[in-house]
Amino acid sequence: MSRPAQTLGRRSIYLLPTREGLWFGATVFVLLLAAVNYGNGLAYAVTFLLAAFATLSSAQGQRNLLGLVVHEGLPRPAFAGSPVAFRVILVNPTDSPRLGVTITGHPGPPITVDLAAREQRATEVPWPTTQRGAVPAPTLRVSSRYPFGLLRVFSRRIALEDAAIVYPRPAPFAPLPPGCAGDDHDLDAAILHGGGGGDFTGLADYRPGENPRHIHWKALAAGKGVLVKRFAGLAEREIQLSLDAGPDLEEGLQRLCRQCLDAEKGGYRYGLALDPVRIPPGAGTAHLEYCLTSLALYDGTRR
Repeated sequence: MSRPAQTLGRRSIYLLPTREGLWFGATVFVLLLAAVNYGNGLAYAVTFLLAAFATLSSAQGQRNLLGLVVHEGLPRPAFAGSPVAFRVILVNPTDSPRLGVTITGHPGPPITVDLAAREQRATEVPWPTTQRGAVPAPTLRVSSRYPFGLLRVFSRRIALEDAAIVYPRPAPFAPLPPGCAGDDHDLDAAILHGGGGGDFTGLADYRPGENPRHIHWKALAAGKGVLVKRFAGLAEREIQLSLDAGPDLEEGLQRLCRQCLDAEKGGYRYGLALDPVRIPPGAGTAHLEYCLTSLALYDGTRR
């Protein structure tokens, strides 16, 4: 919940009749005309009963959204061609359940959830992507057709703030640089050994960017601090990845994306040279996300 919460108040909630609601209203009007024309007491009773039913629907529908708290979560990145997910957290601060709450954002599909009393629920609104880069945060609308579907109760548009990152689509295959881990046999051996890729040589203090798979968890549990296992051979090699000076920028970024994924999977420390950005060698989930984000936002400027 990194952003300020938005609470739906009375001035931010609107009501409009649905198609079913319009037919219902037309039926009540015809019954009222018949009751006036014929002076039939039973027709009056049915007409006023249906009118009370519509009034109750309006009050219950507004109450279903009133006071609902909406938080914005951090969006989940994706690779080009796959949908990114904008995260929204709904909080029901009351003792009454909230049913049929729908979050809509064009062109994403609507997401409908039910909230129990005092419940908090996170939901993700998918957003289609076609190319790498930053996807601007959309505006969403919270709505409901509860309880009878006669009225659509909806909020003002809620503007999200955090853009989502779309990574380049990984190339099907891109060998790592020769002399480091470009040999297919070496890469397969590193993956087979879970990121070790060489003989164990001892323990050392943890450094930022170390592969989390090398942490010695028994030493950490014994209170000896964060230590990592050192290996001789492939795992201690540092791979420097750089963008080829080819005519097709997107193909080059896709190759780099595949190399970053393979290097991380193989347990290597890898750096990225993407003029004018130079990322020092590292490993781990945070390092991989930083490299992929740099590829996603690269504008082709070179020095």
